[in-house]
Amino acid sequence: MNSPYKMGDRVASDVVVRIRTEDGRDDRFYCHSRVLIENSKYFADRLSDDWPTCQILDSRYCVEVFCDELDFDHHINTLRILYESMESAFSEAFHGVRNALGILRAATHLECRDVARMCADYLEAVPWEEAEEEEILKTVPSLGSLSEVVLARMQPVDPASVHNMFVSTVRFAMSSPPPSMQDAKISAQEQLEYMLTEDDDAPLLMAEDDTIKREVMECAKDLFLRFENLVESISETVPEADLRVIMERYLSDLSWAC
Repeated sequence: MNSPYKMGDRVASDVVVRIRTEDGRDDRFYCHSRVLIENSKYFADRLSDDWPTCQILDSRYCVEVFCDELDFDHHINTLRILYESMESAFSEAFHGVRNALGILRAATHLECRDVARMCADYLEAVPWEEAEEEEILKTVPSLGSLSEVVLARMQPVDPASVHNMFVSTVRFAMSSPPPSMQDAKISAQEQLEYMLTEDDDAPLLMAEDDTIKREVMECAKDLFLRFENLVESISETVPEADLRVIMERYLSDLSWAC
């Protein structure tokens, strides 16, 4: 993508793409064979010498695309994306889950692998509302191997992996890293709260788990011990401002742990 050509440039165009529906919608777009062939197997096949039905229109090749009424605009947007850089396409074309899903259907139909992959990655990463999830479940399974990317997040969570991640995170969240890593530690604490807090779905971990309890207790004991050692080691030579920062950091950790 990121083509030097511009879609709709009639002077430089050598291909007309005609998008049609059974309901009578019919539109033509001046395009460029180089862009289409590089980014779409659908067009590469139809613009090859082996394709018997490629028509001539206004001294240009004409490729017809039939689609459902629902996806008419998505096919047009997919054509436009072929002319954009990846960053521009991502920011301009994706305005929510439904739009990305529509472009994914069109990109799959036109065999635009890079666009389809970009859509799948977007859908895998963004939050879904309940109605959107139902639409995804109806559509994505029919879209081939890329459906695995989107549906992977709906598979049952591996308890062992979650447990190991929790243990590593809780150890870091109750540690005493250098000041440069404080933001990372706060993020770890927030992640733990998410894992243990009930939402619309069940929490990823149950706080009643005995192994989780033991790990948290050990980390808490270490935290209290470090605080006790700090208090005992305080001397008058420590600047008051530095001491205040250190104490606030420990008290914040103790408050969070409790």
